[in-house]
Amino acid sequence: MKASVSIRVCLVLVLFAIASNTAPAGSATLAWQPSPSEGVVAYHVYYGNRSYQSSLVVPSQTTTAEIDGLDAGATYYFLVTAVNAAGAESRPSNEALFTVSSDLPSASAGLNNISTRANVLTASGATIAGFVIGGNENHTVVLRGLGPTLSSVGVPGVLTDPVLVLHQTDAQGNDQVLASNDNWRDTQESAITSTGLAPANDTEAAIILSLPPGSYTAILTGSNGGTGVGLIEVYDLTSSGPLLFNVSTRGFVGTDDHVLIGGFMARSENTRVVVRALGPSLRQFGISAALADPALMLFDSNGNVIASNDNWTDDYPADIQFAPYTPPDPSEPAIVIDRPTGNTTALVWGKGAGTGIALVEVFYIP
Repeated sequence: MKASVSIRVCLVLVLFAIASNTAPAGSATLAWQPSPSEGVVAYHVYYGNRSYQSSLVVPSQTTTAEIDGLDAGATYYFLVTAVNAAGAESRPSNEALFTVSSDLPSASAGLNNISTRANVLTASGATIAGFVIGGNENHTVVLRGLGPTLSSVGVPGVLTDPVLVLHQTDAQGNDQVLASNDNWRDTQESAITSTGLAPANDTEAAIILSLPPGSYTAILTGSNGGTGVGLIEVYDLTSSGPLLFNVSTRGFVGTDDHVLIGGFMARSENTRVVVRALGPSLRQFGISAALADPALMLFDSNGNVIASNDNWTDDYPADIQFAPYTPPDPSEPAIVIDRPTGNTTALVWGKGAGTGIALVEVFYIP
C-alpha cells in the first residue's frame, strides 16, 4: 500500500444471500460507506484467506463489490482503502472476517435472485417488485423484506419494521393476495430457516412459497406507516426449468444513500437483457411524484462500470431488437447488454440531484 492520506473509509458488508457471518458458496458481496473526502477516484478492495494476496479496484462511483471464486468452507479477510488521483491510499478500513458457507446451493444449482434497495415510503412511495416465472413447473421462491439488518452494515435511516405482501394477477386481471408477512418467525420460521435465508432481525419479513409460472408482485411497506431504506429480495431455489424472467421494481429515488439499487443474476453465459429506468412515463399511471430525468448505470460483480445511459435515444435510436422495450419517454434511459453468469447491479438516480418515484426493469431476451 502507498502513503496514507486523509480519507476516511468505513467498511461494512451486505451479504445478499444470507444476512449473517457467512456468504453463499463461492462469493461474498461487500458494501461500504463512501468517503466524505474530496478527490477520491477509486477504492481498493483487499482480500484473502491467509493474507491479503488478492485485490481489485472499484471506481469511486460505487461502494459495492462482489468477490467471486471463493472456496466453500474457507474463512476470508476483507478491507478497503480509498485512493486519490495521485495514487495515495487512505488508512485501511476495519477488517471484516467472513466464512464462505458450504451448505447453501450455488448459483449454478438455481439460487438465482433479484434484489432492490430503495427508500420505502407510504402510499405510492411503497417499494414494489414484480417478477415473472417461466416454463411449466412450479418454483420454490423465497421473498425477503429487510430493514434493521441494513443498519448493522452502516446504512442510515433504515425501515425499522418491514412488511411484505405477495400478489398475483390472474388471466382475467383480478388481483389476489397470495401471502403476507410482518415478522418472519410468526408463520414459516422452520421452512425459512432451512433454506439458509432467514433474516437476521426478528422484525424483518420473509415468505416461502411454491409458485406456478406466471406474473407476481411483492410490495414492501413499513408497519404502521413506517418509512426508511429497505431491501426487497426474491430468490428462486428451483434448479430446473426457466427461472425468473422479467423483473421490475418501483421505488422512491432520493440522493446519496437513497438512490434505487437493483440487482439480478444471469443463469447462463451470454444472457441478453434490456435494462431500463422509467420516470416521466409513470405519470400516465397516476404517479404525480415521478422522477423527472432518471439516469442508469450497470456494474459487474467486481464493481466495475460496464454500461451507462441517460436518454435511450442517445445509444439505440434504430435498434430493431430493442424496439419492444423502448421507454415511452425520450428522457428515460435503457441499456441492451449481454451478461455472463453471475450478478449485475443497476443503479438509478436523478439527474441534477432530482428525486421522485422510478421503475427499474430487466427484460430477458431469448
